[in-house]
Amino acid sequence: MAKFKRAETILKELGEQAMEAAKAALADGAEVVADEARRRCPVYDGRDRRVVKGALKKSIHVVKGKGGKECYIVADAQAQDGLFYGTIVEFSPKGRPFLYPALDAKRKAVQDIIIERVREAIRRK
Repeated sequence: MAKFKRAETILKELGEQAMEAAKAALADGAEVVADEARRRCPVYDGRDRRVVKGALKKSIHVVKGKGGKECYIVADAQAQDGLFYGTIVEFSPKGRPFLYPALDAKRKAVQDIIIERVREAIRRK
């Protein structure tokens, strides 16, 4: 005999599966943006010995928020005197922004990843 599920139960399961798929897709999309940010990140070639060449690019990584509903792309390179300088490079008048331009460039790709993964999760159910 076939076992029937209530519509409410099915919708709840679909919602949970869709949410888990969206969280995983968000993390994957954040990695796409982080890769683009690394590509755009300027490499310091000045004379200030406190700054390690290439450290800012190497410091770019994704941090997942609580519950997986948020992801942050962080560039937390630190000069030898303790100064975190990613924000300075991104936002100073003479800086060369790389995080926000990367997000702008990959926004559609991230949306497409999330939409496709949620659709796949729903189709599987």
